[in-house]
Amino acid sequence: MITSYFKWQQSLTRLESTPAGPHLSSLAEELQVKGFSYWILRARLQGAAHFSDWNKQQGRSIEQLQEGMFEEFEVHLGTCRCIRPLRLSTRQDVRALAGARALVEYLRRRAVITSSPPSKKRADPPALVSGFCDWMQCQRGTKESTLRRYSFVIKNALEALGEDPGRYDAESIRSFILKQTKGRSRAIAKEVISVTRMFLRYLIVQGKCRSGMDDAVPTLAMWRLSALPRYLPATDIERVIAACDRDTPVGLRDRAVVLLLARLGLRAGDIVKMDLGDIDWTHASVCVSGKSRYEVRLPLTQEVGEAVLEFLRFGRPPVQDTRLFIRMLAPWRPLQVSAVSAIVERAIARAGIDAPFRGAHVLRHSAATEMLRQGATLQQIGAVLRHRFLDTTAHYAKVDVKRLRDIALPWPEVFPC
Repeated sequence: MITSYFKWQQSLTRLESTPAGPHLSSLAEELQVKGFSYWILRARLQGAAHFSDWNKQQGRSIEQLQEGMFEEFEVHLGTCRCIRPLRLSTRQDVRALAGARALVEYLRRRAVITSSPPSKKRADPPALVSGFCDWMQCQRGTKESTLRRYSFVIKNALEALGEDPGRYDAESIRSFILKQTKGRSRAIAKEVISVTRMFLRYLIVQGKCRSGMDDAVPTLAMWRLSALPRYLPATDIERVIAACDRDTPVGLRDRAVVLLLARLGLRAGDIVKMDLGDIDWTHASVCVSGKSRYEVRLPLTQEVGEAVLEFLRFGRPPVQDTRLFIRMLAPWRPLQVSAVSAIVERAIARAGIDAPFRGAHVLRHSAATEMLRQGATLQQIGAVLRHRFLDTTAHYAKVDVKRLRDIALPWPEVFPC
């Protein structure tokens, strides 16, 4: 297998003479299955051989390799004078280090390395933080990802206010809020204020803080749904969809993602969580489980269904992961929310659309706006967007200028519109 990546006999002999030599062919097969390209795979094999050879010079056998040696090996790469093909260019030090990690993982799976991997000790969170997270999860069903964000705010509060809630006062609480929100965006400031207030209420319920301390948290002036929805016109949406190249696997994936966002009004998180089993091809529907934590079945239109099917047939790599959308470069793994937004941003840029907002959510707003202009009621739009309250959907009524003109009252002494 390794002969497919190293044609020169001298290079091949040098690599096979290292302690990792007998394992390189099997390692290459595993990396190839994971979808690594020719040059990346070749560099990782060189890095694996280099790592084993360097450890041999340090007097360590291949059975003694472990993760704790990576940092020292990285230092060696910065001043490496080893002969080729072990030594890579300075720009490829990251690939050499990745090859070392791949070798250690491979040797552990094959039981060549029998020592236990170094434990990653994480400091236990303070009792107040863990107690608050457990309380929020039990009382409100808050997700782990949300609780991780909350934990950062609470830890900062404990550093500023102290770990004795009985000594908290209004002045120190307000000082902490002002310090944490100064120069920050409105959304971040709002989260700091909300989390601090919830934390104080938890302490009051537990009898650890004086009653009424939650009232010391100042409020932030935010007029809910006061801004206009950010959306793209229907003609621009069609240009964004057409900008996805259907002749490449990446283009097929991007087109399917953009259509799901633009036609069904999905969130980026919905795309990330979507599983192969969520699509019911018999009844032309897709199951969506968003942040509201309840499942909804939405109709899968012909256009969207064909785009998803085309991606599955000709674009999706042959991986065991059941997530519908994954990375197109090895190592293959599910997309992240930021990757979905990046897909939309690149599609908008390729379409030549100059818009101040380019994230995935703009397609959701655009879908709702277009449904409203096509005559759909707010209740129907809210059902598609999975809004819990009609007030949230009413946000889109602001862009229906034609209907707003019909109900607008004329200003005194001024002709009506």
